[in-house]
Amino acid sequence: MSEETQAPAAQPQIQVDTTGLKTSYANVVGIAANINEVYLTFGVNTDPYNPAPTEAVKLDNRVIMTPDAAKRLCLNLNATLAAYEQRFGVIELDLQKRIRG
Repeated sequence: MSEETQAPAAQPQIQVDTTGLKTSYANVVGIAANINEVYLTFGVNTDPYNPAPTEAVKLDNRVIMTPDAAKRLCLNLNATLAAYEQRFGVIELDLQKRIRG
């Protein structure tokens, strides 16, 4: 069998340990980057429908990743959101349209 007709190699199974996994909620994300890292800072706005919230947005989690990991995250998020919208409809980002709808 030539190289072109060989079956692709099976993907290795990666073991995942979730014993220390933490879950948090965020409705705010800030993104920054330098040449080596991308920073995602997550938090909660307790008054998300107010354009000028009276309480400070509480930032409580930061994820720092390499640019290639951030790009993989971006590609996977885009694919996930496209599948979500295909199934449930378009996600409206305009706050005024969401409130009226």
